Amino acid sequence: MVSATDARLVERVIDEIWNAGDLGLADELFGVTYVNHGGLIPDLVAGPEGVKFSVALYRTAFPDLHLRVDDLRTSAEMVTVHWTARGTSGTGPGRSASEDTASTLTGATRIAVAGGQIVESWTSWNSAKTLEKLGIVQTMA
Repeated sequence: MVSATDARLVERVIDEIWNAGDLGLADELFGVTYVNHGGLIPDLVAGPEGVKFSVALYRTAFPDLHLRVDDLRTSAEMVTVHWTARGTSGTGPGRSASEDTASTLTGATRIAVAGGQIVESWTSWNSAKTLEKLGIVQTMA
């Protein structure tokens, strides 16, 4: 059964790992076989290393990245968090400081917790629109 302790675990992930960049904390809060379905880099790297990789990638692309919890609920089996991510993409190859772009992304993540660690999650967000805005993919005209 999901508890208030599990909800606090999710809040720590957002506050301490995503917002503060404490990547080492992933070893404590995520199970060794953890998989996030639906993220930007889904299922490529499992466990805490996958979390570290994802957070490092996003925080590099958006140095001022900040996630806000819009709603957090627990049910008998899951923690569900609705979130908003905001950040400004920094300069990179072929980009000047005048091309910095503020971005906002909203989504929801359902999280399974076992033994005091996050063991699996399912994230949904408008990935196509976001990847297009970042110039990673282009839509067909």
